[in-house]
Amino acid sequence: MTREAPRRRILLLTDIPPCSNLTAGIVTAQMCRFLPQDELAIFCVMNPHLQPKLYDDLAGIEMKVVRKPTELQHRVVYGVRVGRAGAAAIEAVKRIALPRGLIRQAIAYGRAVGATDLWAILQGQTMVRIAAPVARGLGVPLRVHVWDPLRWWLDAHKVDPVNRRLDLALFDRTLRQAVSCAAASVPMARHYEKRYGVPSTAVIASIDPALAQAPPPKLISDDSVIIGMVGQFYASEEWEQLVAALNLAKWRVGQRKVVLMTFGHERPPTDIPDGHLRFMGWMDQPDVIRTIARHCDIAYCPYPFAERMAEVSRLSFPSKVPTYLAAGRPILFHGPSYSAPYIYLRERGAAYLCRDLHPAAVYNGLAHLVEDSELYETTALAARRAFLADFTLPQMKHAVRQFLGYDVGLSGGAAPPGVSRYL
Repeated sequence: MTREAPRRRILLLTDIPPCSNLTAGIVTAQMCRFLPQDELAIFCVMNPHLQPKLYDDLAGIEMKVVRKPTELQHRVVYGVRVGRAGAAAIEAVKRIALPRGLIRQAIAYGRAVGATDLWAILQGQTMVRIAAPVARGLGVPLRVHVWDPLRWWLDAHKVDPVNRRLDLALFDRTLRQAVSCAAASVPMARHYEKRYGVPSTAVIASIDPALAQAPPPKLISDDSVIIGMVGQFYASEEWEQLVAALNLAKWRVGQRKVVLMTFGHERPPTDIPDGHLRFMGWMDQPDVIRTIARHCDIAYCPYPFAERMAEVSRLSFPSKVPTYLAAGRPILFHGPSYSAPYIYLRERGAAYLCRDLHPAAVYNGLAHLVEDSELYETTALAARRAFLADFTLPQMKHAVRQFLGYDVGLSGGAAPPGVSRYL
């Protein structure tokens, strides 16, 4: 008589639930779809200001949502100026007091749902502070997931130097305790595996191949060029250089009028002359892909040159890249040559690469794509091939299930067939 294997129940510890209106939520949702819903439960420590739109097809997953404490350090509290030292002291109290309640709640919930593994997304200091204690309290393997290096989050939230060092050290200890790691890129996976000794798998945001578009590999019209930009403006300096270049060129490339089309929750952070901006707001990913394919000539991908962002550039991978490639339009990449997306796009030939921050560099790249029809066609076709080779759901499913400890038929950290080693 054959004994049945014990039933698995993976507890996802996250700060953003699987949802359709937040980038991290979209990717998390797709990862959740690769598991049977009765093998997954979610404990979400969520910023109360977020308003996620949950997917109907994931409604069967058990989920508990609790309030996430504020992670931005304020030097004025209830109208009283506490200064740098006061803000650091408040953070020190938070790091001791607040996680205890979250840890107890997560452990109680994990026991109630019968958790056998903990999948913890380490986004921000709160999640780093609670992940390992929850896994220990449950007595289950810890599987960590990293979107971006923690240093970037701490900088963005103005965390003081003392608490910053403590959280970075805690991140290091957490990675060393993990049994597996899902990383944002192959360079990140390699770096973490070498540094922490944790088996690491690159999990890249991927898309249903049915959504891939195949527009004619040429400019849409003879009198304009439309540049698409998706997502947040965290590479703000690079974006500003693009706008500065277009201002200097009077928003023209040759005889063509230049128009920027942006997608996301936020309008661009710079002033753009009337008639040169189409702000599309938030759109579902399939609509974004179709809109770029039908109405944009070029997709713009800025990535940080700043030294303080070097770790992010080197290790992270922007989710907008698969979206652009699925649209079949060439990418104008504006970022450092050591960055993960630069290395990947250079290997695939799917972008014109501008490795200089200044306005002249990005404008020259734009002009080359617009004025050289053979270059434009070659780059557009390469973008389409890159998507089909590297960013479809079968590759992502393989990576997710490998990270979570399912039998995928391959050993070690081998990449799924067709996935570039440069991702």
